[in-house]
Amino acid sequence: MSNTYSPLPEQVDTVVIGGGTGGAAFTGVLATHTDESILLLEAGPDHGPYADGGWPADMLSAKSIPLSHDYDLTTTRTSGAGVLDLPRARILGGCSAHNGCTASVSARYDYDEWAAQGNPSWAANRVAPLLEWVHNRFRVRRYTMDELTPPQRAFVEAGVAAGLPFADDLDTLEAAEGIGPMPVNIVDTVDGSGRRIGVRWNSAFAFLDAVRDRSMIAGESPVDRIDVRDGVAQGVWVTRGGEQSYVAAGRVVVAAGAYHSPALLLASGIGPADELAALGIEVVVDLPGVGRHLLDHECVQLDFAGRAGLLDEIAAMDWDPDEQTVGRARSSVCDGGPYDIHVFMVAGANSGHPGLPPVSLYGGAMRAKSEGTVTLGPDRDVVTPVIEHRYGTAEEDRIVLREALALLERMCAQPGLAEVLGERVVSGSGDPLDDIVNYCHPAGTCKLGPPTDPTAVVGDDGAVHGVSGLYVADASIMPAITRGNINLPTAMIGANIAAQLADVAISDITGG
Repeated sequence: MSNTYSPLPEQVDTVVIGGGTGGAAFTGVLATHTDESILLLEAGPDHGPYADGGWPADMLSAKSIPLSHDYDLTTTRTSGAGVLDLPRARILGGCSAHNGCTASVSARYDYDEWAAQGNPSWAANRVAPLLEWVHNRFRVRRYTMDELTPPQRAFVEAGVAAGLPFADDLDTLEAAEGIGPMPVNIVDTVDGSGRRIGVRWNSAFAFLDAVRDRSMIAGESPVDRIDVRDGVAQGVWVTRGGEQSYVAAGRVVVAAGAYHSPALLLASGIGPADELAALGIEVVVDLPGVGRHLLDHECVQLDFAGRAGLLDEIAAMDWDPDEQTVGRARSSVCDGGPYDIHVFMVAGANSGHPGLPPVSLYGGAMRAKSEGTVTLGPDRDVVTPVIEHRYGTAEEDRIVLREALALLERMCAQPGLAEVLGERVVSGSGDPLDDIVNYCHPAGTCKLGPPTDPTAVVGDDGAVHGVSGLYVADASIMPAITRGNINLPTAMIGANIAAQLADVAISDITGG
């Protein structure tokens, strides 16, 4: 990666803001199926094509969750004691470049629910081929039980003993309850000594490397503001190397993620009029939903010291990622979908969670209803917005989390898992519901919905209500959070919006 900045073009057909999962998929589809000039602006660095070998080892390694490119965002803890980290990756590829690699297409019910809310382009039958396509582009594979570490095998066996069916097909739209090795976006390679290396196959590799000759990708190029005049998006202001420049565009597509997409709209005068006025920002469009409806898969957490010698035992293995298993269950308040609880284990170096003991078990509310906000502080800092998740404020979520905790406790009582876990490590009050944690899946802050929905920010094709030529194409548009990990659905969102804007059939993209 060079520190020399190539000049940006003065004008392009489409500017894409954000090279994470949604932006990468959008750019890849648009560049493949149109002759448009496309500029992708990414706030973090672009380490080049995978084949060039310029990516940092920590960002490639699927064994751990790196923090070297983190935004350092936080929210208030539910306990009120300090702040909770909100890991987000500032790098081309976005959070797909530093995540735990769990890949899920979610459930058919979720997309049909979106469509039923007035968004016909998001029905399950329409998006299913795109979900399969992004699944393949991420090179998703399934672990086998033989590939799991001893703690992870014990976790699966304990889940089966607690009543969950064993499952090794946890990446289909026909989702169901079950527990087993999780599907992952990991590509196996070996190092010079023959030791197995798993590469986290991120969205930059999946969607952008093939179109680098048909689009311009500019790393370390954060956007300060979108230029909207007379109700039309005209271009963007960008800061590179300490100097600000302007790029005119026929279309502006925001894909900066569920925290930064609404922050950028707010900084550009698009959002709740009273909030903008209080910040001294001229109101371009009064859209009350911008930065509202913040969702995430909230979790309860149990920590354990691990049995004596566990870390050394895991480290001696040829393959020992911290995360490799997931279980799914229905709560007593589950909707018409197949499950609404996740249980999973992080065991080993506990990467991405400095200071935690070797083993943590989590139970997640996968149809979370608690809503938070993203706003700008008085300094109007787009990079570090004010984020209040308000985990656990919906009573239904607390019911789901309580039942997830009960399932974990039943699993912990199984002798095989209990022997691996060792002593419980208790912090705070000892009640996990007093300090709910995050699954790092923010969504919903630029909600998808028809103009008749007063909380909606974008329409069926991702167009921002009230602004011509401005679109959002990332997880922020989810009207309800998908019940699986959101990486694959977010890629589908980018691809679906690009397909609509390019006016190409989904079959043209997928080859089906």
